[in-house]
Amino acid sequence: MTKAELQATAGLSGILEELDRGRVLSAFKAAVPAMGFPRWVPGTVDTFFRYSRKADWQAGWARVVWPSNEELCRHLDLSLSGLKKRIRKLIDLGLIRAIDLGTGKRWGRRCPRTQQILQACGFDLSPVGERMPEFLAASAEYEALLQEAKALRAQCSAWARRVLSMTDHGIEHGLEGGDWLDWAAEAKALAQPAKGVSDPLRLVPIEARLKALHYRVADAIQVAVEPVECVDREPQGPHEGTPTTTTTETVIAKAIAQEGSRPAQEGGGVGGEVGTLIQPVVAATSAAKDDLLRGFPMNPEVLLHLVPAYRDWVSSSRPDWSDVERASQMVRQHLQISAHTYGQARLVLGGRGAAIVVGTIATKHAAKMVHNPTGYLRKMVEQHLKGELRLDKTLHGLADMAGRPGKATRCGAVPQGSFGRLLG
Repeated sequence: MTKAELQATAGLSGILEELDRGRVLSAFKAAVPAMGFPRWVPGTVDTFFRYSRKADWQAGWARVVWPSNEELCRHLDLSLSGLKKRIRKLIDLGLIRAIDLGTGKRWGRRCPRTQQILQACGFDLSPVGERMPEFLAASAEYEALLQEAKALRAQCSAWARRVLSMTDHGIEHGLEGGDWLDWAAEAKALAQPAKGVSDPLRLVPIEARLKALHYRVADAIQVAVEPVECVDREPQGPHEGTPTTTTTETVIAKAIAQEGSRPAQEGGGVGGEVGTLIQPVVAATSAAKDDLLRGFPMNPEVLLHLVPAYRDWVSSSRPDWSDVERASQMVRQHLQISAHTYGQARLVLGGRGAAIVVGTIATKHAAKMVHNPTGYLRKMVEQHLKGELRLDKTLHGLADMAGRPGKATRCGAVPQGSFGRLLG
């Protein structure tokens, strides 16, 4: 077995439970976009399933098929070399297993009475069936992301329409003190790329910048003429089911607008417009500009020591921050933190900062100290914007929970013992 095959099938038990062949295939096809499989994979797997009988998916029955290379090449319109490459890829993806008893040929023998497969050489389809729960979960999560993206696109469109309505009002009435044409062009430039985006993380900064632009234009109109009947602070009303806090997203949106006009110089940010990075946002208050960690010594090894949930997603013996940020993305999904909230955290705290904060939430959640990870993350972002977040205290507490021999001084001194060696 190849390393890729071992990794893909490591969690499979080999137990052949009774399954519905049609439902298995449907669940697999629905999960293909979420799993990132190549486009040819669902059609090829479907071809293999045509050689499987419905009765083969009874409990304990072998799910082996033995089509010849000639048949497969004809059905898939492939050359022999192309077919062999696809078969190898399906095996590496953990979707089929090759069964060979040393003859080098594919064949099968069934019981004359029950038609159960007694012995066969060919391709075992049982991994697809055993991974059905994984496929169902992946497709459900993918569908949720698509719905979240749809809602964000609607918000982007709503903010842009309101901006254009107000800029038209300013131009029509000759109001002074506003760059009405420039603001209208900016709204169109921001809204246009959002129409074809299906990733919520790419839509979050676009929506935030449009929202900030809306407030900027609204403030200009309010200064120019009182009262202004066309100003609407919430074009679609608040998101249903979204908790409202005293800070809300206004501070975040305005901070994003201040930084969102130039490309980032570091990789910790999140995409603004499509293909553009913006810098991690720091609020305009002097207190919020303080160091997020307040001198707490931190590197990827230390964070993995403090956050057990990340270790399952980092296989490198010498992890870097990109490994940690990828682990953070997986863990936030398990915590059911929405992509919108996570994206806002990355915008405000940067990629590393968000990974550290989500890691602290994951550890506290595992210790049953946090019951609403999304709300907790939103509150931590708000506290940081106010300059009230004491993440260093939280990290010292996690270090104690992780069994650190002694506390470090809070001014950034390197601690002693095993924890200190991680910082060396």
